[in-house]
Amino acid sequence: MHSYSLVDKETVVVKNDISGENITIHCYSSDDDLGVHTLPYAVNFIWYFHMNIGGTTKFYCDLTTGHGSGNYGVFDKRLENQCDDYCLWLIKATGPCLVEKMIRGELYCQPWKKPPRHTIKG
Repeated sequence: MHSYSLVDKETVVVKNDISGENITIHCYSSDDDLGVHTLPYAVNFIWYFHMNIGGTTKFYCDLTTGHGSGNYGVFDKRLENQCDDYCLWLIKATGPCLVEKMIRGELYCQPWKKPPRHTIKG
């Protein structure tokens, strides 16, 4: 069982891994709104925080790309165990992927929850 201390710092990294495309992210928890950011290809958005005393800290990100979009949980107690204090998310054309350090760097990928938005030309 993992005990949480005020000195343990968690790190979450969201990286745009879609060549030639900017993506938009908005990450937040119940306590912190990290704002809306546009990430060019190969650029990271990184934040650091301390898990709350009860170990219930959760962060979510709204991700928008030309390939799809959705709201995804990027950090919670379960994911922290998979990332080992450093959660790296690669945003790919097929969806967001967590690099699982506990399983030798294998990717845990999720599909886009919403299809891409296409403009209707009149």
